Amino acid sequence: MDIASESNELLREAVHFHGHLCPGLLIGFKAAWLGLERLGVDRSEDEELVAIVENDSCAVDGIQALTGCTFGKGNLFFRDWGKQVFTLARRGAETGVRLAFSGDRLKSRTAEGATDRGAFIRVLMDTPGEDLFEVKEVSLVLPPMAQIHASLPCGRCGERVMETRLVQVRGEKICMDCLLQGDPQATLSDVANFLFETGMLKKTPRSGYQFLGNGAESVAEHCFRTAVLGFVLAGLMPGADRSRVVNMCLFHDLPEARTGDHNYVNKQYTSVDEARATADAAANVPCGPEIEALLAEFRARETLESQLANDADQLDLAVELKEKQDLGNRYAAEWLTFARKRIKTQVGQDLFQAITGTDWAGWWFDRDQEHLWVGDD
Repeated sequence: MDIASESNELLREAVHFHGHLCPGLLIGFKAAWLGLERLGVDRSEDEELVAIVENDSCAVDGIQALTGCTFGKGNLFFRDWGKQVFTLARRGAETGVRLAFSGDRLKSRTAEGATDRGAFIRVLMDTPGEDLFEVKEVSLVLPPMAQIHASLPCGRCGERVMETRLVQVRGEKICMDCLLQGDPQATLSDVANFLFETGMLKKTPRSGYQFLGNGAESVAEHCFRTAVLGFVLAGLMPGADRSRVVNMCLFHDLPEARTGDHNYVNKQYTSVDEARATADAAANVPCGPEIEALLAEFRARETLESQLANDADQLDLAVELKEKQDLGNRYAAEWLTFARKRIKTQVGQDLFQAITGTDWAGWWFDRDQEHLWVGDD
């Protein structure tokens, strides 16, 4: 890469965008240049190119400036892993290029032991990108394109608000500004009612255990580990919105506070209107519209986040079944076969394999540590 010629103007634009020239900006700029070159593509006009960054340093501005992948367009994805690693990919392709910065070895130090920023900038500008990054082709499952939501008028001020950001107070959908200017006691009274309702999940049993033959669990207990699993799965899937996955897992069985839990036998003879139960539960709580949108997404199973949340739901059952299998329930293995078929993502399948291949007591019962169980006397 010749900064002094073809890229000189592009670098000036990147510096103008970022505000100053620094080593971090150059790292991102040169990563972007090399990645675009390896992919054989130009700057992204819309969402045809995707960038995944593993830090939130100055380098990300270099990526944005040169690739056209930005948070605003929805094609820049942040993983908080603290690494100078950048992945670029084209939509429609199953592969991308991963660039891991390896240029720390080129840093020079001042007499006080700090990095000589000026010298490091000169080295970064003069060194070919191939000598600054470890580059490899990687397989990717890219997140879907950015969603566009309708804008609706606030029921009080009339200003238009993105539908998913409206809040609800006693059936009226309003913006956050109007919520904060309203009667807080009336709002909190509705929230208190909602909290009492969610507490019913602690008293609502999961009904499948009566057919398994042993075990017991409340819906709330199930939701807790499902949320933990969602947190884990989203962290293993580049581009997944972890907070949305966890929130879907947390609320996915909220309707059962009103409907109760229906297992596969029950469902042959009864029907449950989960959408109505969700709407009624969320009718008077400020976060109601967001909960309704989350559960509608969960039930549709179209987005990456909803697929991960649904897999988390099944994987929690798999963990329970593996425990019962290890404790001698012969039906648990058959149930595990069907649970596996309901898992849709590859990361979910991989975690299922790990779960079923692990002794349920292995995390605490280390057979090699006999002195813990026998004693030293």
